[in-house]
Amino acid sequence: MLLEASPLEKRTIPNLWAAAVEKDPDASFLLFDGDEWSYGEADRFVAATARRLYDEGLAPGSHVAVFLDNGPEYVWTLLALARIGAVAVPIHGEAQGPLLRHFLLSSDCRSAIIADGYLGRVSEAIGAEVIERVWVVTTEAGADQAGLAISAHQTALTFTDSIAVDAGAEPIPEPRFSDTALLMFTSGTSGPSKAAIVAQAHPMTAALAMADAAGISAADRMHTCLPLSHANAMWFTVYTAITVGASVALSRRFSVSGFWRDVVATGSTQTSLLGSMLQLLWKREPDADEQNARLQSMFVVPFPTNAQSYEDRFGAKLMTIYGMSEWTPVSLSRPGEGYDKPTGMAGPLRWDLNDIAILDDDDLPLPTGRIGEIAVRRKQPFTSFQGYYGRDAETLGDWRNLWFHTGDHGYIGEDDYLYFVGRKSDSLRRRGENVSAGELEDILLECPLIAEVAAVAVPSDLGEISEDDIAVFVIPTATEADPAAIRQFAVDHLPRYMRPRYLKFVDDFPRTGNAKVRKQPLREEAKAALADFHDFDREQVR
Repeated sequence: MLLEASPLEKRTIPNLWAAAVEKDPDASFLLFDGDEWSYGEADRFVAATARRLYDEGLAPGSHVAVFLDNGPEYVWTLLALARIGAVAVPIHGEAQGPLLRHFLLSSDCRSAIIADGYLGRVSEAIGAEVIERVWVVTTEAGADQAGLAISAHQTALTFTDSIAVDAGAEPIPEPRFSDTALLMFTSGTSGPSKAAIVAQAHPMTAALAMADAAGISAADRMHTCLPLSHANAMWFTVYTAITVGASVALSRRFSVSGFWRDVVATGSTQTSLLGSMLQLLWKREPDADEQNARLQSMFVVPFPTNAQSYEDRFGAKLMTIYGMSEWTPVSLSRPGEGYDKPTGMAGPLRWDLNDIAILDDDDLPLPTGRIGEIAVRRKQPFTSFQGYYGRDAETLGDWRNLWFHTGDHGYIGEDDYLYFVGRKSDSLRRRGENVSAGELEDILLECPLIAEVAAVAVPSDLGEISEDDIAVFVIPTATEADPAAIRQFAVDHLPRYMRPRYLKFVDDFPRTGNAKVRKQPLREEAKAALADFHDFDREQVR
């Protein structure tokens, strides 16, 4: 077993990367847009990038915002920052406005590596001079932003494999397994998104567990079309591939029409998908690319109820996980495992990595089969998050009574599997992203047409138990409110995954005795009467 054979102290991103390069420098590492890099070629890019960033003042422990689209530059950047021991702060490519400002300021980023096409968004969000040092990655799409300066120290970052190092150059210190490698923003369930502090050993433990469970070997080509700003693509594809010397087939983004074409062109044997993506592929008519694909396994979150039907059609065995940016896998299935289990199956429990309990509202453990909050404790140090950056109160609250409380409801079956039931807190999940209802409402309140707003989850028409659509109840500031104008505000200020699909104007909300909004009646109304809402996906205006 890879995990058992990897000492905890050696589980750093640079260590496992160096081992893969040394094992076979000529092996294929990365495929993207028709280009291919071996491990040895990629290492030259990573080493050159790390050398330049370090020589220009980036130090171990520096917080660095990474605001890039999927591409080789993102991979070189992540590996270079890990080699320096800097703290990468991945920013979702759709972030803008107040949300982008929150990401950058709450994580105390003083340095940033930004695609030139995103300079305008950063400038609008935080102005100039907040970030002390910026490296700009040039893209063809961002040429019109070339003259925009957001820092007095702003230089172009050109990725090159030519390394010019003076004999007396200061060596870059090696990070330890316990050093912080990432600040990963996770959903805020009762407030703004929080940045989970992730040590070097954390993602590599998750990657090793994934490689073991999925049976990944050096012969595999692991495909992902998910954003590298998230743990799914970063940890469970890129880092997992590195642990065994496998290849990564990276796509820019998910495309229903282009998915199978990419899989076939890259010879991918494994892929990672969100449940909603799997549904969209299912609804598409089969074509020659789908039939010619060589996929052997699909890593899918959440797990569908008719897994065998998907395997029969796509020819690949399905597997799933229950985990989060804060935690190494709590449960993890193998390809083809758990097809006969009830709805909500999240895989066999990983007792080797965690202590796991289902707790009631008083934090007392519940017996097998009873639904309560999923809670966990780590078995090894630095293999789960070290707290929320700058959020001591939230960290202590979620860690009460020495258990990390996930905020999710579930139960443990007699079969020792974990079953996910739903989110305990007021959060939503749309297009694979966790969305804080409070954060969404705060941003929408900046729209001059909205006096008050309440956001709730409604079932997605994709049919996934862990995939929501978003409905908002709006008390408008004027009698004649324009839903199209509110929709345009959402487009201008929110990433796509946070934009409400449904909108209904109301005179007031149901409230508690102290005037707080009662969400449950709104949820019930939305689920029962969606026909009374404006449906922006269908461009209906009633």
